[in-house]
Order: sequence, then C-alpha cells, then structure tokens
Amino acid sequence: MTGRKARFASAVAAAALALSAIQPVFAATPSATPTAKPTPSPTATSTATVAPTPSTTPKQTATPTPTATPVANKPRSCSIRAVANSRDLGQFYGYVMNASTGQVYANIRGDEQTPSASVMKVVTAAAAMTTLEPNYSATTKVYVLTDEPTTVVLRGGGDHTLSRLNYPSFSTYKKPPKLSDLAAQLMKVWPANQPITKIILDDTFFDKPTWNSAWKTSDRTNGYMSIISALQVDSDRKNPDLTKTNYSGYRSANPTLSAGNYFKQAIGQLAMTATLEIASTPQTAVEVASATSQPITVWLDHALKYSDNTETEIIARHALKSSGLATTFSNVQPMAARVLKSLGVDSKKLTMLDGSGLAQGNRVTARMIATLLAKAAKPDSKLNPMIGYLPVAGKSGTLATRFNGANAVARGSVHAKSGYIPGLYSLAGIVNAKDGTAISFAGFARSAGGKKVGYAARPALDSLAARLYACGAGSFY
Repeated sequence: MTGRKARFASAVAAAALALSAIQPVFAATPSATPTAKPTPSPTATSTATVAPTPSTTPKQTATPTPTATPVANKPRSCSIRAVANSRDLGQFYGYVMNASTGQVYANIRGDEQTPSASVMKVVTAAAAMTTLEPNYSATTKVYVLTDEPTTVVLRGGGDHTLSRLNYPSFSTYKKPPKLSDLAAQLMKVWPANQPITKIILDDTFFDKPTWNSAWKTSDRTNGYMSIISALQVDSDRKNPDLTKTNYSGYRSANPTLSAGNYFKQAIGQLAMTATLEIASTPQTAVEVASATSQPITVWLDHALKYSDNTETEIIARHALKSSGLATTFSNVQPMAARVLKSLGVDSKKLTMLDGSGLAQGNRVTARMIATLLAKAAKPDSKLNPMIGYLPVAGKSGTLATRFNGANAVARGSVHAKSGYIPGLYSLAGIVNAKDGTAISFAGFARSAGGKKVGYAARPALDSLAARLYACGAGSFY
C-alpha cells in the first residue's frame, strides 16, 4: 500500500468510527424583480499621515456646535392625500402608522387583500429571524464509500451560494464557499491516480416538489427563479460571474445535475469520466470534506436588498426545517401565520403560496405589512436587524437608483422593500421623517377597479414615502 493510499485508508477508518455519531447537517432547527447586479466595493487606498508642525499659538478650546432637536409637526397638519390619490397608483391600498405609538395616519383600503409582489419577502424574513439563530448556516459535504472505493458523494445542505467561481471572478453572494475547496479536501485523502468512476448527488435535504405550480416556466428561463434544489451552485445561474459582460441569470432545468458537472470539473482529470447519479447518501458513506456558508444574517441582508427570489425560498425552507415542518410550499403559510400571531400581527387575510412573493395568487393587507414593520422598528425586537437589511432610498439595493427629483429629499431616510409583478407595484418600510418620527407604511399600486398601473407607479410610491418624510407626525389623509 502506497503512503497516499495508507493515508486514505486511515482517514476512512477514522471517520468510519465516528460515522454512527454523524447526523444530517441540520438535524433540527428563509417579486418578479430580477436580482440586482451589485457594484464591487472600491479598494481603500492608504494615505500617509503628516505629523503636525509644533506651534507656539495657545491651544484654542473648540466650542461644540449644538445639534438641532427635530420638532414634530402638529397632528393632522400635513396632508398626504394628493400623493396617495395619484392616478399613477391605480387602485391604491395603503396603511401608514407611527412605528412607535401605533397611531394610524392613513388607512386606504388597508384592510382589503391585495397581491404582494416582493414585499412578501419581509414576512418570510420575519419567520426566519424568529426561528433561526443569527449564526445559522448551511453545509455541503463530500463522502467516500467504504464498499465502493471509486465512488464519492456530494450532499447538498441547502446552500444556494456554493460557488464554482474563483478569484478574480465573483458572484452576487458575499464570500461563498467554493467547490474548489471541497475538491481540494477530497484530493488530500484520495489515493493518487485512482479514478473516480461515480459521483452520487444527494439533494434530499429539502422535500419535494422543487417547483411551485403558481410560478410560470418563464420565471426560470428569464432568471427570476431557480428550481429549489438543496444542491445547486451559484443559485443555478448560467453564468454567475459578475466580472464578465456575458453574465446570465438563466436557470437550468436540473440544478442538481449541473452542480455535479461543476464538481467533476473542480476535481479535474480523475473525475472526467465519472457518471453522475442523483440518489440518497448510502449508509456506508464516510465524510471527508465540507464547506459552510455565510450565516443566515448575510443571506437575509442580500435577499431583501436585492430581492433575490431563489435565496428567499431557500431561507424559507431552512426556517421550515428548523420548525420541524416538511420543507414544502404548502407549509410556508402555516409557518408564517404562526409567527405573525406570536408577534401580535393579524394574519387572517394572508395567502402565501410561496416565500418570495413571485406567485400572482399571494395576498396580504397593507395593515398587516405596516404593523409587522412597526414591530421590526422597535429597538428591542428580534426583528430589528431587518430594518438594516432593507434597501435604502437612493443608496442601496433595489432603491439605489430611485427617489429622484423632488423625492430626493428622502434619500437615506427611507428603508423599504420594493416589489413588482405584472399589474402591481409595491413599497413598504420605515420612514425616518424629517421631524424625527419613525413612520411605518405599506403601499400597493394595483391594476384593478378599472384603473391601470405602469412603470410610473414606482416614482409615485416614492413620492408617497417622500411626503411622509416631510410630514412626519403631522401626516394625515
């Protein structure tokens, strides 16, 4: 036996002794707008520090500049009626409230059901944040088989960020685990020159079905959504490399099989002729490699800022698994309703066919969403980090290029989730008003009641938020 084979046998034997203690990676326990392409952060440039020149001038004591304390507008002194009645909003559903006191400033069809679009993502995020610990993560594993020495297993743990890209290429996900790292770990214990003849692909971490019947096939081919497999690479984008001009968000019909092919490439020559088989991990499997994702907080931040549909559906499944529920689309609503009830939010009119808001049949009320966001705005709430995950007007995520013209006054002061599906535009979040008032709002511009909405609904919704910024505690309809 060669030294490398001896190390391989030793590694397998040692791992086999611990095999009975190995548990599944998570034994217990989150819009039809495409993911926005993030801008790479500029590299900081070091600047030399110049030593101060000694001076004989007596040191002056700086006089602190007083900070003006915002003065709240008088109640019912600032109407939002004109912006809320804009024809560009079609049939409008809105609810506006003081996030601290609960005082209602406006209720315009706020208790009627409306489609949600991607605003539904805040409900899924709330379910995940109340179910999963902040350091929760997903792990992809590689196994070898004691009785099949030329077979390896790649077992997905529900990590859509697992990447085939290496520096200087990068995907939309922050510091994702790499297929190349898994391959390198495997090769450290694999006998030299021994071919890999079969790779078993295990995607059973999530339950079936993997596709929602409420979605259109074009949602996949247009790049809005991948098949929800527990084993996929770069969220199954055809070309996830943001350094390339031919970047493509197109998703395949079989992300599990695609992941297997990319793993073969990462391993190299020894696996070039290996066959791929989608199956469960055999009981004789021994773990030899693993790669762990960024924590769920990083996923939540990206999912909300860039309206990532696949990421939100993956997050929902981890929350379901942690809740002890089957990871199916049909269980998303019961989980969310239970969480909303625990938060004191009425969910009787919630219809949640998916976690991302892509389904046309989803329904919420403006009051439901505004109330949930008001809960999140409270500093002592477990949901409070959500406000930081939301896009910021004129600054980040899906709102980075919005709030222009007269609406620019609210840039940096509105944290909100945007959404769009055909026939509906939505915006919901927290306005940190000019007078210091924190305002929770939800607005849905819909084609209904003989009225139509188009792209102009987006700036019209921005105008509503900007008016709330100006009116603050004086807001009324």
